Amino acid sequence: MEQRPLTRIGPIRRRMVEEDEVSQLEQRYGSAVRSTYTLQADDYIRRYRWRPDSDRRAEVVFAIQDPAERIWLHAKAHYPAHIYRALSGGVHWDEAVETALFREVKEETSLECSIERFLGLLIYKFHFQEETAEFASYVFHLRADFSQPVCVRDNEISAFRAVLPRQLSDVSNDLRNLIGDRRVWGQWRALSVDLIYRQLVDENIQEQGAGEL
Repeated sequence: MEQRPLTRIGPIRRRMVEEDEVSQLEQRYGSAVRSTYTLQADDYIRRYRWRPDSDRRAEVVFAIQDPAERIWLHAKAHYPAHIYRALSGGVHWDEAVETALFREVKEETSLECSIERFLGLLIYKFHFQEETAEFASYVFHLRADFSQPVCVRDNEISAFRAVLPRQLSDVSNDLRNLIGDRRVWGQWRALSVDLIYRQLVDENIQEQGAGEL
């Protein structure tokens, strides 16, 4: 009897956006804003978004809010001196978004957090000459206690900063006004900060206005 060679099964490679998964997240954590953006990539973005060995299908972006209502941001050593952005981390190809969220929060901040809300799903279409690459950010609002964040990854985060939600517009403006090889990166990173600002600040203003009627 002829024996067939064993077939090696590789790791699961999930899609960037799986509608069943998004639906389950929305059922648990609220309806998310979904937006698609087209960005003209430069050489800097192309080096990252076109990598054939990429270890992620998407990313999680998390706005951690403490009891003083401040949102934690972070910087890395290679960022321009005044630049901070929302915390984020990769979703591995075989990993669920929610699993990635809690893993990245632990690795990047060491904070114990609870999910307040699923804020949005941002899809990016990066164009470079005749090529296109897509990527997605799953954006969440989290709550934490008064503990200070501490990154357990070596050389991953150089500094943390806490700002009030209304100050996030300044953060996104700083990102969007970057020049040089970080220009498109700044425009891209500003989009998730914009979403967090709109969801946490604009909706709060609307709720206050409704209460005054």
